Amino acid sequence: YKSKLLIFPKKSGQKGVKNGDTPKSELQNVAQNTLKEIIPIQRPPLRIKARAITAEEKEFSAYKKMRKARTDKKYDGAKRKKAA
Repeated sequence: YKSKLLIFPKKSGQKGVKNGDTPKSELQNVAQNTLKEIIPIQRPPLRIKARAITAEEKEFSAYKKMRKARTDKKYDGAKRKKAA
């Protein structure tokens, strides 16, 4: 990847050339990307249709889930030591 990478200097002239820029001789016949997007990104749909909340979603508590994960992480070492 880096062997094919060509870095154009930001400014023209001697002061604009930085260390690591590709020399002018190699940049003569290089096609520069002028597209708006280099890699197209799939955009998510603008609107998600409304739907009924399921019983499982009503039952779920993100706070409890995070709190449980935090305590499990905190006491993980002690649990492993006790089990061994």
